[in-house]
Amino acid sequence: MRFPTFVSRVALLTATVALPVFGQLAVTEVHSAASLATAPIVHADWWELTNYGAESVDLTGWLFNDTTGGTTTGVVTLPSMVIAPGESVIFAEGLDDAGFRTWWGAAVAAGVQINSYAATGIGLSSSGDGIRLWRPGAAADAIPVVSVDFGAAGTNTASFVPDPVTGQLTGRSVAGVGGAALAADGLDAGSPGVSPAAIPLSVLSLSTNQVVDPGATVTLQVQAAGFPRPAYQWFKGDSLLSNATAASLTLTNFTAAMVGEYSVRLDNGLGNLRSAAVRLSLAEAPAAPVFSSGLTNTTVFAGATVELAVVATGVPQPSFAWYFGSQPLANATGSVLSLGAVTTNQAGTYTVVASNASGAVTNSAVLTVLGRPDIRFTEVSSARTILDPGFIDRNGFGAEDWWELTSFSPVPISLTGWRFDDNSANLGVAITITNAGLVIQPGESIVFVERLTPDQFRTWWGTNELPAGLKIISYTGSGIGLSSAGDGLRLWNAIATANSDTIASVDFPAGEPGVSFNYDPDTGIFGALSVDGVNGVYQAPGTLAGVTELGSPGRIRAGNVVLPPAAPVLSVGANGGAATISFMAQAGRTYRLQRRQESDGSWVAQGASVQPSTDGRAEFQIQIPAGASVGLFRVTAE
Repeated sequence: MRFPTFVSRVALLTATVALPVFGQLAVTEVHSAASLATAPIVHADWWELTNYGAESVDLTGWLFNDTTGGTTTGVVTLPSMVIAPGESVIFAEGLDDAGFRTWWGAAVAAGVQINSYAATGIGLSSSGDGIRLWRPGAAADAIPVVSVDFGAAGTNTASFVPDPVTGQLTGRSVAGVGGAALAADGLDAGSPGVSPAAIPLSVLSLSTNQVVDPGATVTLQVQAAGFPRPAYQWFKGDSLLSNATAASLTLTNFTAAMVGEYSVRLDNGLGNLRSAAVRLSLAEAPAAPVFSSGLTNTTVFAGATVELAVVATGVPQPSFAWYFGSQPLANATGSVLSLGAVTTNQAGTYTVVASNASGAVTNSAVLTVLGRPDIRFTEVSSARTILDPGFIDRNGFGAEDWWELTSFSPVPISLTGWRFDDNSANLGVAITITNAGLVIQPGESIVFVERLTPDQFRTWWGTNELPAGLKIISYTGSGIGLSSAGDGLRLWNAIATANSDTIASVDFPAGEPGVSFNYDPDTGIFGALSVDGVNGVYQAPGTLAGVTELGSPGRIRAGNVVLPPAAPVLSVGANGGAATISFMAQAGRTYRLQRRQESDGSWVAQGASVQPSTDGRAEFQIQIPAGASVGLFRVTAE
């Protein structure tokens, strides 16, 4: 096999970087999450090494490990072996040649070298890991000859392969594409022994020219495409920078001596490429601090981690001091203030002061800390229809369990990382919601369905009948199944550690075929069977006429979900003769301020009504005449 050579020369270098022949070795495939099937053989982790060079490499005595342990702990020493030009060899954990071939069958060619190794401390984690390869006898702190990382495989049993554009090990094998095939079990996908083509080096992105403050820290970054993955070497002008061999270059305590043009050279043994130059200049004139990014009012639930961050520039670079109310916060001297597991006692106004010799500026924001989120199970379908024998033939799938969550909280809540289980209520076997960016809005209902896709659920319950924009989340799990004989559901947030620390919990008895358990929005009680025409309940269009299939997925009333009024938590601030009453409000509601009369104790409206702004806050402004009593006030919601 021959590989192309691609070289781009931009400038004559005063120093060069020559890669030895083994610089052309590359990890071309990693299989870190095999299927759980036990036939035809027990499965294992494996990875593939390819020689893209023009010479054979003797790998005898070379060392490899995962991301932990280095060359000392759990490291594996390779046996006597040689990898020829263009050859790809396999390293399998605990599987010999015969076992590996039994697993992969015709997917692996007869001449592929398969090497078995014992896992004395190495395991390629399906939650993300890496592979490091060193020359024989490498010291404990030696830089690996080959180093690659890969992300979480989760339950995806396809191997990691190079992305065809960037060359990074982020692609996934697909049977029938790029030489990949299914293993003999029909579950795992990979291309053992089949190496991908080399990808020419190119610069995808590079930092731009910058004016740097004296004493500041500046970082230049390059994102490169190419396979094998390149080595990096940074230059200032045509002078090689020592120890500058990463994809980023950080310069600290910037001075006039550092002014100049910086570039990076990429080299993967098959070709090399010099990037364009980035010009760094020194900002010499003193300047008072200026906030380019400030604080914003933030609302979170108790127990959350909060980061308050600002960006301020000045010459010299300003220092920072943080305050809670009027009290300085100890050891808070950076541009970011982190608050872990916040409580309601930490709600209030936070101020940061950025200062240097030329001046100081301040920036403030209000942190509101709410109690536990009010999220409820509002519908459960555990006894799906069993009286429609033609359901699968008509629709191409079978009816499955589904359930619904509704938010009664006044602010959006991220559900990513939250977990749920049936009535076993066990965090150890709970299913994690992995959908990135899944947020439940105030008053929103989201449907979770077992095994079915969102489109299949819409076929079942009717695209026109379901609310527009309804989020439908599919899940699978061997430990959860909603029994038609009676069961339950438990919901935990992403940081819960105790089984009892649930956000929502319901139990339900034996169900009636085709009828969901529903929620009464007037009483707030869950558990009654759905009734056709009540609170948005209807007959599923995907079920045979005359066969009962009742539910109201995505809504708890005939129209939109209606939140019951929630008592606002008031914050009061005073400034001279004026006072501000502010609070987190519910979208769609109107609020009125009332004052109690001292004469008869009645409540009288004060000023105009208000509605929440786009950030969910509402406020009233009142004037207090000099010498007057403030009195008692309350806020009502409509």
